[in-house]
Amino acid sequence: MYYLEQMIAARDTAGSREVVAVCDFDGTITTADSDVTMNAMAKALGYDSEFARARDALYREYRPALDAAADGERPALERKWWNAQMALFLRHQIPPERYTDALKSLDFRLRPEAVELLRYCEENDIPVYIVSAGLGNLIIPILAWSGCLSPNLRVLANFVRYDGEKAVSYTAPVTPGNKSAHLQMELSAFDNYLAVIYGNTEEDLNLLPAGISIPVRAE
Repeated sequence: MYYLEQMIAARDTAGSREVVAVCDFDGTITTADSDVTMNAMAKALGYDSEFARARDALYREYRPALDAAADGERPALERKWWNAQMALFLRHQIPPERYTDALKSLDFRLRPEAVELLRYCEENDIPVYIVSAGLGNLIIPILAWSGCLSPNLRVLANFVRYDGEKAVSYTAPVTPGNKSAHLQMELSAFDNYLAVIYGNTEEDLNLLPAGISIPVRAE
């Protein structure tokens, strides 16, 4: 109910402004102890798979470097890491149907208050932007499986692109450090808006300036 209460309160005070919902996915739409979409295919394919071993090698290369990087160096390093992760899907040719199949062995649970919010937004034609540094190819089937994939909802995340069964490319990386830029580009279509931002980190809650956003922390 908490998520929904904040949305209703925002609509009551927005005046002439368009109200939009902005949601992180992992740990905000899903529960804090659910699997994480960017990591989950390694689990689904098996931790002894070539894909998982390659992904682990990237983690061991980039995580210490990112932790040690100065603030000004982090955005470029994040993009490099995310590009390298997405390239694995092309190198190992993960078939498109594998994402939906993977849900049988993965642990993704949506928060009841998030489901309530998404359904309220659909019923009231409120635009929803899910902005995630995770894997869109998993986010979409998770939302569909939960009955929460609707025309008013847009997912800004990392997607592998397919030509039939062949993985051929991937979208520009959405990282923790550039989520704000991706979101602001999308919201530039609105002349005057108020965004209710749902997130589980300070980074998520500060994607937009205070004057045009209301932060709601996922507890």
